[in-house]
Amino acid sequence: MCIDTACSLGFCAEHAAAAAMITAGENRIVRIVAVGRDGRILSPCGRCREFIRQLHPDNREAEVMVAPGVIVRLGELLPHDWLA
Repeated sequence: MCIDTACSLGFCAEHAAAAAMITAGENRIVRIVAVGRDGRILSPCGRCREFIRQLHPDNREAEVMVAPGVIVRLGELLPHDWLA
């Protein structure tokens, strides 16, 4: 679920999914595919990338679909990771 607000105080679907994982005792993410309302594949926003990265050190290696047929590692989307 994504709660989109005009002033960027919303709650991204990636945050909701991660919160559900943490509630279930999980924090490692292997693959991410974010899909917009229109069915278009979206890259997670910077806030979500950083949040997911901080949940578990191995999340840096999570596969992120950024476009149809295009998959990159989360670490590639955070090239100057301050936690690395």
